Amino acid sequence: MSEAAAGRDLVPLPRAAVLMLWTSAYLRGDMGPDDAAEMSHGVGRSGPAGDGEDLFAWMTGLRRLPLAQMRLVLPVPGRIAGLVGPPAAIPAAIEAEQAVVVTAAGIADHTLVPLITPVEHPSGAVHGVSWSRLEAPIGTHVAPPATSGHAREELLLALRRVAEGSIDLDLVPDEPVEPARIPPTWISTALPRHLDERSAHLLVLASRTLLLTRSEIDEGHGHTTHLAEALARRGLLDELHDAARTALVEAVERVVA
Repeated sequence: MSEAAAGRDLVPLPRAAVLMLWTSAYLRGDMGPDDAAEMSHGVGRSGPAGDGEDLFAWMTGLRRLPLAQMRLVLPVPGRIAGLVGPPAAIPAAIEAEQAVVVTAAGIADHTLVPLITPVEHPSGAVHGVSWSRLEAPIGTHVAPPATSGHAREELLLALRRVAEGSIDLDLVPDEPVEPARIPPTWISTALPRHLDERSAHLLVLASRTLLLTRSEIDEGHGHTTHLAEALARRGLLDELHDAARTALVEAVERVVA
């Protein structure tokens, strides 16, 4: 692990978010593009697949774009705000559940989407990662971020409502998430040194909450025996999941701005 990662706890994040954090560290001048590209692969369980976009060349190429900006998008079916063309970028981003949209002077330049490939390894589940670059249609304007600027407060309010409610969700975002709950589309990473304490805390809280609610939603209503309770439980989970998703996007946007 590089000096930039020393002494910081590992945080599970979407791979697109990890790439953006370390690219931001490079663009700030905190580290070279070679180290930033290496750190972008996260810690354990994965490595570059050997094809797709070269991250070193991609990062250095951002410096040649006028007023380059990166946008994190965490799409789900029916909710794809923030994505741009070409048409092939939409299903790819939905399948990966994430994308990095790069703009130049407010005009969409391209979309970067991670492609995950399982790799057989004696130590267990390992994944190769490549990045697909999809050029945006010429002249595509990108709307300003839809985040409110108050995602942290909204996430804390949602967590408080869950804690004070009568439905037991068994969510403890104060503790690290078990590795089994981290999907291959995410990876653990140290946090770059330029993150302030407030931003780091929001990233940790939002990522843990997002993973825990996703796991609970995937498990269904096995914890309940009555339909009304199951529906109420799912409603709380959906609310908390959306709040965590928004908070994570906003936290990353603040860091890379």
